[in-house]
Amino acid sequence: MPLPHPPSLANTLRIGATTASIAVALVAGCTSGDRSQSGLFKPYRISIPQGNYLNQQMLDQVREGMSREQVRLAIGTPLLSDPFHPDRWDYVFRFQYPNGDAQVRRVTIRFEGDSVSKIDAEKLPERDDDRDPALPGYRPPKAS
Repeated sequence: MPLPHPPSLANTLRIGATTASIAVALVAGCTSGDRSQSGLFKPYRISIPQGNYLNQQMLDQVREGMSREQVRLAIGTPLLSDPFHPDRWDYVFRFQYPNGDAQVRRVTIRFEGDSVSKIDAEKLPERDDDRDPALPGYRPPKAS
């Protein structure tokens, strides 16, 4: 029985280059600029929505002169109700992406007595958008 010939240096280099190319392609396919992803070789992290999710369409239901109960029925109970400022309700929403970036939205409603006197709001999404990762129940699109 003849002894097998050891692989030539050229074959060994070819196999090594092919293996390296496959590894690079796999690693490149795993990385993404998408901020909803944790990243390669990082622990799995989840998106963290906290607070009152509001959009402009919801906030448009609140008008000056409405009672506290009407506001509560329209957009819910505020996240912050400061005992030192009982005439101010703060609706705060914070969404933290898996990569650590965060988005914060704030709405402040001020009352005189039991009626809305002023509404201060940062720019809110116009309405629910299925592409908005901050939307409760959001599911990222499946990769194809």
